[in-house]
Amino acid sequence: MGFTEVFDYIILVLGVAIIIYGLVVLIKQKPSLTLDYNWEKVKDEDIKKFTAAYGISISIMGLFMTLLAISRIFIEGKYRGFIFILYFIAYFIFMFITKRIRIRYTNSD
Repeated sequence: MGFTEVFDYIILVLGVAIIIYGLVVLIKQKPSLTLDYNWEKVKDEDIKKFTAAYGISISIMGLFMTLLAISRIFIEGKYRGFIFILYFIAYFIFMFITKRIRIRYTNSD
């Protein structure tokens, strides 16, 4: 088992853990679980929307990581590199979405 296979399994486990973490943020509705440094600025009436937005986006990121890891495990050949690039694209999309959530609910950048 080479480094890339181990990497794929690590990403798979990490993706499942991120899905669970996103669901915990969504269900518990505690803004401190979002790891956003401005969560204190969220209004009390927006906490449910704020945690729902973060929880859903975190869970979707975990889902993409899980699906990409599964596809890398089962796909052989030249498409493995393309899937690795999709990891980074998904990460940048996730960072953009969380920044938009932060701006919307905390009025800070």
